Amino acid sequence: MTDALIELADLGFAWPGQPLLLDIPSFRLERGETLFLKGPSGSGKTTLLGLLGGVHKAQRGSVRLLGQDLGSLSFAARDRLRVEHTGYIFQQFNLLPFLSVRENVELPCRFSKRRAERASQRHGSTEKAASELLAHLGLEDPGLLLRRADTLSIGQQQRVAAARALIGQPELVIADEPTSALDADARAAFIRLLFSECREAGSSLLFVSHDQSLAPLFDRYLSLAELNRAARPASPEVS
Repeated sequence: MTDALIELADLGFAWPGQPLLLDIPSFRLERGETLFLKGPSGSGKTTLLGLLGGVHKAQRGSVRLLGQDLGSLSFAARDRLRVEHTGYIFQQFNLLPFLSVRENVELPCRFSKRRAERASQRHGSTEKAASELLAHLGLEDPGLLLRRADTLSIGQQQRVAAARALIGQPELVIADEPTSALDADARAAFIRLLFSECREAGSSLLFVSHDQSLAPLFDRYLSLAELNRAARPASPEVS
C-alpha cells in the first residue's frame, strides 16, 4: 500500500452548541490520486475542507497531511503547512480584483519560499511559471497577464484560479465546486486540463462537487453522506 497523502482516523467535529457534524471513521487520499467527493449543500463539506487545510481542529481523532498530524501543530504551523503543500480552487475563485492575472497566479509564491523555489526550478522563474501554466490552461494571450482579474470572464477566472492553485507544485490540490458556473462541455474540458496539470506537477486532486455526472472522470468516487456517520439517519429500533 502506498503512503497516503491525507489520512483521517476517527474524525469527529461539531461547532459549539451544535450536534456532531462530522463523524468519519477513516479516509485516505493517495499520492497522485484524483478523487471525486460528492458533497451536497449542508453535508459538512466546507467544514471538512477546513479541517484538511488546518483552518479548524478536530475535537476527536486525527487529520494527517504528508504524515504530519495537524492537531499537534499550532495555528501558525498549520497555516504554513497549508500554504506550502496545498493549492485551493474555490467555488467563487477568490481572485484579488485589484491585482493583475499574473500577480494573482504568483500569489502563493509570495507566501511560500518552497513553492517559489519549485516554480523557479521547473520553469526558470515564477513569472514564467505563471505564464506557462496559464498557456497550458488555454490562456495563451500574453496581454492577458497584465489585465486586472475583475475584467475576466467566468471561464477565464476559473483557469486563473487553477493556475494559482497549481503553481509551485503543491502535493495536494483541493477544488471546491469550481465548475458550477460552466456548461457541461466546458466543465469536462476544464477537468481534463486540470488532470493534465496535476499529473505533470505530481499533485493529488480532491474535487468536491454535487454534480455526480463528473464522477466517472476520476480515479475514485466517494459520497460524503456515506462517509460521514453523522449524516446517516438513525436505524429504527427493533422491539
